[in-house]
Amino acid sequence: MHWNKVSVTVSPEQADAIESLLWALGAVSVTFSDSQDNPIFEPPVGEHPLWQQSEISALFDQESDLSEITDAIAAECDASVHVEALVERAWEREWLDQFKPIAFGDRLWIVPSAYDSPEDAEVVLRLDPGLAFGTGTHPTTAMILRWLDTMRVDGLSMLDYGCGSGILAIAGLLLGAKTATAVDIDPQAIQATVDNAEQNQVSNRLVTGEVGRVAIGQYDIVLANILAEPLCALAETLCQSTDVGGTLVLSGILQTQRDEVAAAYEGRAIVIDEYEQEGWVAMVLKTC
Repeated sequence: MHWNKVSVTVSPEQADAIESLLWALGAVSVTFSDSQDNPIFEPPVGEHPLWQQSEISALFDQESDLSEITDAIAAECDASVHVEALVERAWEREWLDQFKPIAFGDRLWIVPSAYDSPEDAEVVLRLDPGLAFGTGTHPTTAMILRWLDTMRVDGLSMLDYGCGSGILAIAGLLLGAKTATAVDIDPQAIQATVDNAEQNQVSNRLVTGEVGRVAIGQYDIVLANILAEPLCALAETLCQSTDVGGTLVLSGILQTQRDEVAAAYEGRAIVIDEYEQEGWVAMVLKTC
């Protein structure tokens, strides 16, 4: 069996109508992507802006009438339509080809379950791509993982605020942390964290749950890999959750947002180190 991918580039004003039309024509999925490399990194809370030109791609089964679909789109908007046949593929193999064992420093490796552990891997975190963000490949996550690899966290307590897949909390536990708490606003993130903790046999030292439903105390190390706006809004919360003299690590900050975030923590914590990768910044702070 194969699938037909139908793509059309539209303006924000046309997007809703074309999306509704594609669903009505029998699409099994509809996705939006940026057609002109104009990323939207951090929209205001509650807003979901589209790009100046969005590519809408719809997937149809092989029995669909492509002429009817393309004619209907042409009648709705003046835009060229691209049709591509997609042959059925082994998607598990596809992600395995992209996600392979990765080292983060001298000790820590992230290894998908389908692979054997590298011989020189001292600490192995087993992780497979899932619904929740966080496989270690994104610079914002990779910078914190490399920082953790350099630290001696034996016997310390940790908080992973905005845990995604739980990768940071689990890495800390595998590196020797005594306990960790992982919280997020997304229920899927919590389930992914629970599953990953079980796979890595650290569930007995991890507390996880949605923000507001888990008691947050004070910790030796607090990690927050989110975005600049919530990092600024949460400055008081994150500092209060860090022991006096403890370490607070912030990531998800664009280089252009570095000063804004630092200003939000002024008087509460002191920046002692920074890391940069591909336009992103991670900041290490000591609380006052």
